[in-house]
Amino acid sequence: MVRESPQTDRILLLMDLLMADPGQGRTLAEIARHLGTAKATCYPMLIALTRAGWLVRHPRRKTYQLGPALIPIGHAAAGAIDVVDHARDAMHALADAADMVCLGFVPSATDLVVAELIQPARGRRGSLGLRLGDRIDFAPPLGAVAAARLPREQLAQWYERGERDLGIPATRLEEAYFPALQLIRERGFAVEHLGRGGAGIAEVIQERRGQHALSLQYLAAGPTLQELSGNPHADVLLREIQPDADYRVVTISAAVFNADHAPALVLSLVDAPEPLPGARVNELGEQICAAAADITARIGGAAPSGATG
Repeated sequence: MVRESPQTDRILLLMDLLMADPGQGRTLAEIARHLGTAKATCYPMLIALTRAGWLVRHPRRKTYQLGPALIPIGHAAAGAIDVVDHARDAMHALADAADMVCLGFVPSATDLVVAELIQPARGRRGSLGLRLGDRIDFAPPLGAVAAARLPREQLAQWYERGERDLGIPATRLEEAYFPALQLIRERGFAVEHLGRGGAGIAEVIQERRGQHALSLQYLAAGPTLQELSGNPHADVLLREIQPDADYRVVTISAAVFNADHAPALVLSLVDAPEPLPGARVNELGEQICAAAADITARIGGAAPSGATG
């Protein structure tokens, strides 16, 4: 039996209340009455949502309205509908073939939003602790398969976000990532992996989620992945894949492109339950790459031509 989540229910009821009349702010008392709870119970939730940008509080009227952080989420949801509909069958096939979860990430501003999550037919598998609606910071080393095909200006912004998250100058990140991005462009898929020791990224994400009330958790997972891997930042991306070596795979990813040659969806097989031989990693990479190319064709898209790094 699925356990109820009163806090999540309260957030959903609050969103319904504010969406019903977006121009009309609601006071703490009105919100508490609508949710059927005490003001003291509501207030911490409103503060957390305001800090996250989901709500804004009027300085004089002390009322709450929907905030600007919801705008890119709405854009991502609207843009995701068509491409995810086209991708869903392929995602089921990939999940079943790999016996791993297949995630679909939609780019939204500087984030990657989890727009679909497909479990394999043989039983539930780990999803890195991610859920539908979660946002991942689109910064090194994450999203490299999409970054590899970005125009130079947008790629520079990816490096700048990495400088913010990792504390490494963007120029050094560009030097470190150039060979990996070049290889990703050539073979069409990216692989993120951990070292031999350490915990899994799923446990860290779940721990962080438990510290927050939000059902949609913002996760700057790049530094976490670097820390857990025990590798330098760029080495989280697997370059040459040795067929006989074993790898602790975090993601195997390929990008779907729209008619503007921009990434529309990132397909990722995630959280391999055990180390995978390099030959198997290559096989799954070729499968996810082929699926992404097929979806790109079906939505009338096209991958950018030429190197951008």
